[in-house]
Amino acid sequence: MRQIKAFVRSGAVDQVVRALEAAGVPGVTVSTVHGVGYGYEPEHFTLAPRDVAHAPRIGKVEVVCRAQDTDRLVRAIADAARSGLAGDGIVYVAPVERAVKVRTGEEGPQALATLGRQE
Repeated sequence: MRQIKAFVRSGAVDQVVRALEAAGVPGVTVSTVHGVGYGYEPEHFTLAPRDVAHAPRIGKVEVVCRAQDTDRLVRAIADAARSGLAGDGIVYVAPVERAVKVRTGEEGPQALATLGRQE
């Protein structure tokens, strides 16, 4: 299993979610976050709260999927979020050691297969 975490422009979040739904993902987690990093001027940079408040708001989209679906989903995210301009975002992929569906106790890929499904 893999976790895909994408940071994209806030205006691209809806397109990314629609692309993931079209790719068959049963659900995603979407958050609004403040980006502080790439492109900053080191001599003027601090992580003081007053500075973070002015950081750009971006969308964070997270999906946990089967390993064999990873490349297809990363492509869907990148294609949906790409404008060709600096700041389009970045996608990270990390291994997931374990997933447990709390209600049923199902583990591993079986826990993912039933996420969001009403039984």
